[in-house]
Amino acid sequence: MRPRPFRTVAVLALAALCVRTAHAQTPAVQGSGTRRLRRDSGRRQPTVPLWLAALTGAAAGATLGVNSVSFSAYPPAVRSARRWRVGASYALVGAGLGAGLQAMFDSTPGAPPPRRFWLGRWQTPLLAGMLAAQVLDYTSTRYFRQRGMPEWLLTNGVVDNPAAFITTEALTLAAAVGIAYVLYHTGHPGLARLFEAGYISVGAVSAVANYRFPATGHAIF
Repeated sequence: MRPRPFRTVAVLALAALCVRTAHAQTPAVQGSGTRRLRRDSGRRQPTVPLWLAALTGAAAGATLGVNSVSFSAYPPAVRSARRWRVGASYALVGAGLGAGLQAMFDSTPGAPPPRRFWLGRWQTPLLAGMLAAQVLDYTSTRYFRQRGMPEWLLTNGVVDNPAAFITTEALTLAAAVGIAYVLYHTGHPGLARLFEAGYISVGAVSAVANYRFPATGHAIF
């Protein structure tokens, strides 16, 4: 028997609660104290660390993937492996979303301004490239499936359902942007740009493979 949907809803609600939790206001220190206490009084400290937001998002994503995707079309011998593969894929997406959202809502003093992540000489083209790569992944995978090729990472049912596949692609893109934002937020803008460039490159190679394989039987060469 398949798990009831309320389990998925409960885990997603927990993820949203953890990620969206407001930053607690540190009480003011009364009287005389050390210079450090006076300096820290009134600062807003994050209540949810990035690793916890990522872990919660991963749990929510894995639960969503395993419980909402049908595996009945696969033989019992491969059904378990497929379920683990889909669960792991959605867990990675959930982890990126959880950590990314927590970083975006973080208002800790000294954090880099969000505007520079979205608008910049390199950032804006790279983010546009990530969007283009994701659109190519959608169109090439649909092309791949329409010619009878089996989906490897997710399930044929997810790819063949436009609404489900578009939602998955959108969440994947949001998770990738979230990971890049975490790198930027933690003081590694160069690594963020490197990750974005790598994401675009992998997406382009994957799209070429999807378009090429049905006709030639070869992914790249």
